[in-house]
Amino acid sequence: MSGILRRCAALLSSAALVGVLVGVPAASADDFSRVDRDPVAGAVLVLADGREADTALFSLRVAAQDSVRAYTATSDDEVVPHAAYVESTWSDSPQWTEAPRETDPADRADWIVSHSYPMVDLPALAERSGLPQLDEGQAIAGTQAALWHVLDRVEPDREANDAPVLALYDHLVEGSTTAADTAASQSLNVVPAHAEAVAPEEPLGPLTVHTSGSDPVKVSVRGAPASWLVDGDGDQVAQVHDGDEVYLEVDPSVPAGVATLHLRSRDVPLPQGRLFTGRDGVRTRPLVTAEAGTATSSASATFTWHPEQTGEPGPEGTSEPVPEEEPPVRGEAGQEEAAPEDEGRQEPSAAEDRNPEGGLAHTGTWLSGLLVIAGALMVSGLIILVLGRKRRT
Repeated sequence: MSGILRRCAALLSSAALVGVLVGVPAASADDFSRVDRDPVAGAVLVLADGREADTALFSLRVAAQDSVRAYTATSDDEVVPHAAYVESTWSDSPQWTEAPRETDPADRADWIVSHSYPMVDLPALAERSGLPQLDEGQAIAGTQAALWHVLDRVEPDREANDAPVLALYDHLVEGSTTAADTAASQSLNVVPAHAEAVAPEEPLGPLTVHTSGSDPVKVSVRGAPASWLVDGDGDQVAQVHDGDEVYLEVDPSVPAGVATLHLRSRDVPLPQGRLFTGRDGVRTRPLVTAEAGTATSSASATFTWHPEQTGEPGPEGTSEPVPEEEPPVRGEAGQEEAAPEDEGRQEPSAAEDRNPEGGLAHTGTWLSGLLVIAGALMVSGLIILVLGRKRRT
């Protein structure tokens, strides 16, 4: 009997594993960025409040084989090893958009990295700063100090830091006051981020795709059954270009649901001065790209639809409207499309595993996993029952 129990336990374990694997959406390894090891160290900065702060020029992997160098945007916290980063918009960060300033901090940061190391080589940068020479550590520290000044309102100690560091800092801070409005946006995004309809008779949308690249953007939809992506003419689409509009066609037999639009593009131009933050709200220092490169970019948006709701008659014959359901919160930077079979797999974030609001079509496959486990339990019970009866006879 113990052998029977062991076989049943193995069956249950296998069923549970299958259920978990079925319910986990796949994510491509290059849907997000990571900081490479061993950044280039700069000179130590002494801040006006007496703190000593290390400076470094980091290498941020933005595609499978491509990295760009980057500085930190703030002086506190730390760059968490192995933390996943995603490209973000400056406008999503209140500390850089809500405070009234003469020149936008994001524009000043873009000017600083465009006119400093490594975009400008050391001899030319020394000449522009009025210095006979400038080494790499001083260039990194001076550039980092200037970025912290415009983004974090942190000042260096005028007495405790090297003269070349302060000279470069002054040159960059003063020059950045003339920065033009670059109005930089993400290398790939879609607006609006959410479309909602009540009892739709026409396709949901449109959502407009924006990309800095010229190559087509792959689009796919995941979530509610019997739904597909179409263009303005009603033709199904699998890839789009910058400025194209995307709609979601849904089967009338599905009265309510939530579907997620996924966009992904390779070799997207990534200019300097772009902001990268921790994926899914991970607390790690934000980074500012210090040079141009190409990236693998992804984005996502959601479609929500539900039937028209009517209120129940009140005690006096009046009807009270039923509150509409809140649309589900969209996860960041977000953004993961199912990876092709030839790419590596990675555990998804917690944000991807959220369930939609009640009454809507299921966006994941967690229910399939539960059904597999339940079926395995029933089969195991029948096996035990049959073998037990044979043993008694």
